[in-house]
Amino acid sequence: MATSIISPTAIALLCFFFVALYAAGGHAEGKNQASTAGDVYDVTEYGAKTSNSDNKDAFLAAWRAACGSTGGGGNATLLFPNGTFAVGAVEFAGPCRNVGFLAVVIDGVLQPGGCRLSDDDAWITFSGVNNLVVTGAGTLDGQGDQSDKWKSKPTTLLLEDVTNSSVRDLRFINSRGFHVNLRHCTHVTATGLHIRAAAESRNTDGIHVGLSAHVRILDSTIGTGDDCVSVGPGSTDVVVHGVVCGPGHGISVGSLGKEDGDEEDVRGLVVRNCTVAGTTNGVRIKTWPGSPPSRASNITFEDITMADVANPIIIDQQYCPHGRCAGAGKPSLVQISDVTFSQIQGTSSSRIAVQLLCSEERPCLDVRLVNISLTCGDRPCGTEIVHVQAAPPSPAPAAPAPARLVDVEEEADQASGILEQLHGQ
Repeated sequence: MATSIISPTAIALLCFFFVALYAAGGHAEGKNQASTAGDVYDVTEYGAKTSNSDNKDAFLAAWRAACGSTGGGGNATLLFPNGTFAVGAVEFAGPCRNVGFLAVVIDGVLQPGGCRLSDDDAWITFSGVNNLVVTGAGTLDGQGDQSDKWKSKPTTLLLEDVTNSSVRDLRFINSRGFHVNLRHCTHVTATGLHIRAAAESRNTDGIHVGLSAHVRILDSTIGTGDDCVSVGPGSTDVVVHGVVCGPGHGISVGSLGKEDGDEEDVRGLVVRNCTVAGTTNGVRIKTWPGSPPSRASNITFEDITMADVANPIIIDQQYCPHGRCAGAGKPSLVQISDVTFSQIQGTSSSRIAVQLLCSEERPCLDVRLVNISLTCGDRPCGTEIVHVQAAPPSPAPAAPAPARLVDVEEEADQASGILEQLHGQ
């Protein structure tokens, strides 16, 4: 049951899908770049109502129709219109039959309402989907601010085994756990997101990346009670650009080495042109004590502005946030290497502006501090550096970026031309 009516706002937001495809690596080649939204599947046409009752069945019925659609030029749109809809844990699973793209437009507000969620759940999951865009003018409200009522800590939005896709322009507030989690994803872009939770809310990371490759996190505003962006084990070729972070715990690699057994390495991270304000950390790499062997390498933090940040630059290989760690006192076996901190300026709220606390068993290798300009009020800034092998003092180039960010910008420029053509039709 497809409807042909879609709001002008939704149509405009759908156009941004082409930017997402280009920013994710130009995977729209060979497709009709001026395609329409295709058939539109409005969840209210499948029984969804703006009440406190669980709309899971209606949402899934609309999803199955959109995911199974073969009309509309190969494209389809799942629409959540204006209004507040309650839903419990729900998984929108692929693969889908669409040969083009599948857009999910959220113009209303989604909440758990009276639905029960457990720690094992992600609240909203998209899995096994290719060429997906999740966008809209709406809000995903995890209602985590109702701390006396909810004890579970599910992720608000999980993308699992998703490729050539994007999440853009949505608002996320008060998640009970992570706001956005990208897991086992390839060529995914998160851009233009607005994420907010209370500064005292624990484990509410803004965007977490794990076991994923070729990820772009762009032009987003994030303030939570934990890391604004966290890059976990198994992450390769991740770019974070244009993020405004605060409050929270900063932009972090890790934590690494918490789980028993082998963890996959982190390779190729660029964090560039970001602002971090009022946070407990600035840019950070953290590994647990007693962690098993793994690697974190080819990491660049560049062009970062700090404002009243407690620990602007930090490597912490004895990370133990609550003082109770199984490996406490044992050295971390995560090998950190080829790390550049460059063009970092601003103000530190603590006396120690740079802390490089590496493992005595696996000293950090090839660490570069280039053009660091931090002030600590009316006191000179201090540093604390242990078990670090610096890069050679010669004018060696900074660690190579895993992917030229200019490529992303050039692709966005190309996509802007496509948007002009779409709006001009």
